Amino acid sequence: MDKIVSTYYATVQDMPGKEYKVEILQDGIIKKIAVNGKVYDVDYNVGGDMIHSIIINNRSHGVQISANSFNSYEVKNHGNSFQIQIMNELERIRSKSSEPEVMGRYLVAAPMPGVIMKFYVKEGDVVKKNDPLCVLLAMKMENEIRAASDGKVSKIFVEEQAKVEIGEKLMVVDPVGK
Repeated sequence: MDKIVSTYYATVQDMPGKEYKVEILQDGIIKKIAVNGKVYDVDYNVGGDMIHSIIINNRSHGVQISANSFNSYEVKNHGNSFQIQIMNELERIRSKSSEPEVMGRYLVAAPMPGVIMKFYVKEGDVVKKNDPLCVLLAMKMENEIRAASDGKVSKIFVEEQAKVEIGEKLMVVDPVGK
């Protein structure tokens, strides 16, 4: 078992609710990194225009990385662009403790433009916090939208395969017992 040198947590803006645990297991010319428990051997070189040649398990990837702000990066790979936030363990604990608890009735809205691929729930279903509600396809990626708290789905505004815009109403979840 490798000793963990450092641990980081990464979130991708277009994948709400999904977090990646990144552990540096070996730091050197070739790094050994675990992402959610899966281990990779990683080597990289920085070229012009912030192009990084990253070799993961002997496979090369040309990736453009640019810093947006503190711990926030834009990563471009094969024409796709991702906004990534990186936090160490202390920053993660602080951010989790500052998240407001959702109580009462709440509206589930589209976090980005896309297409609703499928619903996991229907009107009248009871859900628990973090239960998957639906899948939103955006930029060729499937994003699960999850319940912010326990409740009962009282109204669904769109159908499967519907195109939605950012902020568009998807459904309403009422407190259980209402």
